[in-house]
Amino acid sequence: MLPENELLYGSGLSSLSPSQLKAVTHFRGPCEVIAGPGSGKTMVITYRLQQLISAHLIDPSNILTLTFTRAAASEMAGRASKLMGDRASAVTFGTFHSVFLKILRHTYRFTSDNIIDTRKQKELLKEITESMKIELRDRNRTLSGLINEISRVKCSSGPGESFDSAYIDGTLFHELFDRYKKRMKDLKLIDFDDMMLLSLDLFKERPETLKKWQDKFKFIQVDEFQDLDRVQYELIKLLSGEDRNLFTVGDDDQSIYGFRGADPRVMMSFREDHPEAELIFLSENFRSDPEIVGAAGKVISANQFRIDKNIIPGRELSREPSGEDTAVDLRGFKDREEEITAFKEISDRHSLKNAAILLRTNELLSYYAEKLSILNISFNCRDRIKNIYDHFIAVDIFAILALSNGDRSRSLFLTVMNRPFRGISRNALPFEKVSMEDILRFHEKDLRTIAEVRRFFRDLSLLSKMKPFAAVHYILKGMGYERFLKNLAQEKGLDLEELLRTAEEIKQRAASFRSFAAWKEKAEDYSRELQRMDSKRGNSKEGAGLELMTMHAGKGLEFDEVFLFDVNEGIIPYHKAVLPMEIEEERRLLYTAMTRARNRLHIWHIRDNTGKKTEPSRFII
Repeated sequence: MLPENELLYGSGLSSLSPSQLKAVTHFRGPCEVIAGPGSGKTMVITYRLQQLISAHLIDPSNILTLTFTRAAASEMAGRASKLMGDRASAVTFGTFHSVFLKILRHTYRFTSDNIIDTRKQKELLKEITESMKIELRDRNRTLSGLINEISRVKCSSGPGESFDSAYIDGTLFHELFDRYKKRMKDLKLIDFDDMMLLSLDLFKERPETLKKWQDKFKFIQVDEFQDLDRVQYELIKLLSGEDRNLFTVGDDDQSIYGFRGADPRVMMSFREDHPEAELIFLSENFRSDPEIVGAAGKVISANQFRIDKNIIPGRELSREPSGEDTAVDLRGFKDREEEITAFKEISDRHSLKNAAILLRTNELLSYYAEKLSILNISFNCRDRIKNIYDHFIAVDIFAILALSNGDRSRSLFLTVMNRPFRGISRNALPFEKVSMEDILRFHEKDLRTIAEVRRFFRDLSLLSKMKPFAAVHYILKGMGYERFLKNLAQEKGLDLEELLRTAEEIKQRAASFRSFAAWKEKAEDYSRELQRMDSKRGNSKEGAGLELMTMHAGKGLEFDEVFLFDVNEGIIPYHKAVLPMEIEEERRLLYTAMTRARNRLHIWHIRDNTGKKTEPSRFII
């Protein structure tokens, strides 16, 4: 073993803070590190690896470092390699799923063919819901939601009587859950949760197998400890064995994946299960301007269920890159148009080469992606942006507007002629070009349909004289399209509120254009831009320009300047968050987003959301 002074300072550790040094030099036994934002947790984990290998002469092959994404595992392995060279290559870096799948393969000979991915899960659930004659609202979104619910239920030992699905009737969910498990067993498939559950069963039922892996992994490090679910926590407790060389790093205030089953309460359970554990607080935020640290601390302090801590600034005041008097810019705007105009003014004043716009929902992501495209502001996006112009409502509206502008294609007319129902028969359209006379002639004995056809063509003529915003409003209200949506929602079991919200968003986008031709051209440009970003996703580098992403996607990243748009009630906290624990997670999400900023943080809200009065988020007032 190295002399103590070289153990502490020989590898550049003299630059560490006292709390970082305490964590890095922890050797044996359990340890829980509460690591606030910007506190250097990744550096602590990699430097501790160096100490275990270089100072304590631990065999690298006996060290396991677990995290939650392949990217994070790869980054940590890269840092360790730079620090220690080839000695780091024998350390096991991996996600929970990759490591425990390896363990299962050794025992059960699983292959990749036994693993079901999300796409196949959706296909399987679609088959089951159809066989149960369950009508799904917004099928893709509902199937994704059901997958998350099944995951939460699996990781909490089954659907108790109190479990209430957000998507289907509770009794039906219990049956769906049982059918899903049976089908998976019949097909010899496992999902990600099964990997954890099977590993847990394996460890409990075969002590000799557990002992083998305990001997293999004598030192365990866990990153992002707050994101563990109960099953994952039980696994690492068993794997750490009697030596309990378990080193965990996390921040309960940044636990934002409750919908995936993450349970920040495991951080409190750790101290109950390991009363001898060393507890270390990394309380200095070396990332953010002190004003940002103070503002974020004020927000998160309102949460009741959290480990008490005091995050303090670890760096001096900075006004770069904006040169503004304050680091936190809290402002309200009349509406999103005024908000995006203010952003354009800032982007014109100084470079946003390392800045981000963080948004609560994918719908907002889509909206602002188009706005930035219209303003010719270049940006990168790590999320997959849902193109609203692919939605059937947008397709219908564009078809009606095209017809109003003289296009008489049969395919366009067929799309919308009975939305709402007008009684027009497909047989009334014998040619590729549609004429009102042909339709009237076919329906000459049906006075009601004749009246509807005349009204439809009269409406098309009126639309041709309107600007896009007014035209879409007239389609929705004057031509009965909203009535069609209400009937469709009732007939197909769709979420009417979501359909109406989508229609309203399309109308708001129309407000930026003076003609349908200009809108259509920009929509096509925007669609091509989304395709371009899809092909480049994952290749953007830090500091390469403005980033646009959801708040969830921003976790673990940092930027010189951060913009949080639409920090309003109903958006954050999200309107579906009702229970106290859900509200607390929403507050943690905002806190996590705020602490991505180094030098400048903009927290903006609006007073008018698509014509409805809206209030600032309770989290910021």
